[in-house]
Amino acid sequence: MKFLLKTLGILLAIFILLKLLFYIFDSGHEVSYSVGNFEVDEVLKTKSLYGEDDYYFEVSHEDFNFNFQVPVSYNKDDKVISKLRYEKQDDMVCILPIFKGNKILTDVMCFSDSDNENVMTYYQDLDDNTQSKFADFINSLKKFGYDVNNYEDRAKGRNLSNNLTLYDDNFVDNHYIAMENYKGLTLFNDEEENVELFDNDVYKRPVKLFYDKYYIVANYNEEYGFKIFYVVNIINGNVQEIRSYDDISFETIMQGAVDDEIYFFDKETELQYKISLKYENVEEVADKDKLQYYNGKWNSMALSDALEGKTFDNYYTKAPNGYEKADCIGEDTGYCYYYKKQMVDDKEQYLVYRADVQNTKIKTYLFTTTDMRSVIYLDNFVYFVNGNSLYYYGENGVRQVIANSEREFNDDIHFGVYIN
Repeated sequence: MKFLLKTLGILLAIFILLKLLFYIFDSGHEVSYSVGNFEVDEVLKTKSLYGEDDYYFEVSHEDFNFNFQVPVSYNKDDKVISKLRYEKQDDMVCILPIFKGNKILTDVMCFSDSDNENVMTYYQDLDDNTQSKFADFINSLKKFGYDVNNYEDRAKGRNLSNNLTLYDDNFVDNHYIAMENYKGLTLFNDEEENVELFDNDVYKRPVKLFYDKYYIVANYNEEYGFKIFYVVNIINGNVQEIRSYDDISFETIMQGAVDDEIYFFDKETELQYKISLKYENVEEVADKDKLQYYNGKWNSMALSDALEGKTFDNYYTKAPNGYEKADCIGEDTGYCYYYKKQMVDDKEQYLVYRADVQNTKIKTYLFTTTDMRSVIYLDNFVYFVNGNSLYYYGENGVRQVIANSEREFNDDIHFGVYIN
């Protein structure tokens, strides 16, 4: 009897160990199932870009099809959509998936039957007239735990100065934000901190770059040229100096960063350099005949392109017709972001859409930016500038973080963000 119990104990331990190993090394699943009148194809990838499991869904109905993904830890469970509620008004359909445990993980998603571009729009971004048509439907979702207020920005501003307003309730823990000021940098961490770099106000400083947790800028205390780059850690405000043996002109173009190395091109000498953050030095890498740029791989760059200010594009993807730019982040999981230009009062702005990398045919409108260069992709957040303010897009929609009215007169004031 004792032998039998011991054997059963060993077999049980082996079974538990095998189950544990299977769970640890499980890379995901693909399942299909029905939810009411909907057919759902569900794909789980456990190796997500965002440190969580990534669920991707393709949902089909006799009247429409759509797809979306949700980065969420669900203990690798399958068939996680338990209900799908939808309403159709005229040519517009709005739908809300409800997950196991009555969890609401997305805003209501809406799209038009007559839209040939296959663009979805979250309920929060619909115009007032269209929202009013779905008022009863939205109210009916309350019993499932949906709260439309969760997707509206209700933060109140706090005036830090005549020009600066902070929306403290929208700051995210462990997100470190830096904003240029005329003598250096302002850091917004647990509290505001000014890092003074220059003796006098500097209104324009093109020789600068935010990269990772660093702000790299030329020594604008000099008048005609410089040898020192200041490197500011935007987490703690520490400043180090990286010195070049060569004189660098203020006609320099900061081209981009690759693997902790910052590349720049001096238009006066027609030389390309790199700053090594690891080795704290500046090194010449190419003359005008061997210039390179980076867009996922190294390519030769013509001198004329360098002189015109060509910069690196770490997320380069060929944009489809009708879009100015496309950035794809991830291969098996992740998103592609598409930028469409429009003119408003003779000023450029860009409508930004996002598509799942698994199926880029259906795009979802996210936000509008006045500066494509301002966009920062950080995990499942996207920070961007629109007009005078810094915003981010997160799982609950768009939130305003900092408003700086000085940008009305000087749009060279830039922001950097880092997640620790």
